[in-house]
Amino acid sequence: MLFKKKGPEPISESLRNELLEEIYKLGYDVGYHHHSEIGWVVEAYNKPITRAAGYGIEDLLKESYLKGKADGTEHKKHETIAPTTVMVAEPAPLPKVERVSPVYHAVALPAATGAPKSIDRPQMVERPQMVDRPKALNGFAPVRPK
Repeated sequence: MLFKKKGPEPISESLRNELLEEIYKLGYDVGYHHHSEIGWVVEAYNKPITRAAGYGIEDLLKESYLKGKADGTEHKKHETIAPTTVMVAEPAPLPKVERVSPVYHAVALPAATGAPKSIDRPQMVERPQMVDRPKALNGFAPVRPK
């Protein structure tokens, strides 16, 4: 009875709300981005939990973290499922095109500017030999004595 166990210290409402908001945002971020709960997440999680240990509200912070994590996961799920709508402008009206009479073509386009009648492809545009099948794939020729 000489050493009485001290109860949790009273916590101010502003500090309590600050800790709850900090841990909720961490849980939301972990749930939304699917972060692994090792490394920096553990460090960020343990910081407010150790601050709250003296006040006796660790359980409340753990619940707030789990709620934030669930909310973040749910928000990400709805964000990927919801269809995105795109506003498409109406296409511009096409300009009216008038047909030109064949007589105009005969007068305006002389034979010199017309398309050539016979076209021989130049040799350099023909099929290159390197794309042909290698002769070695045909097999070896039988060996015949002389």
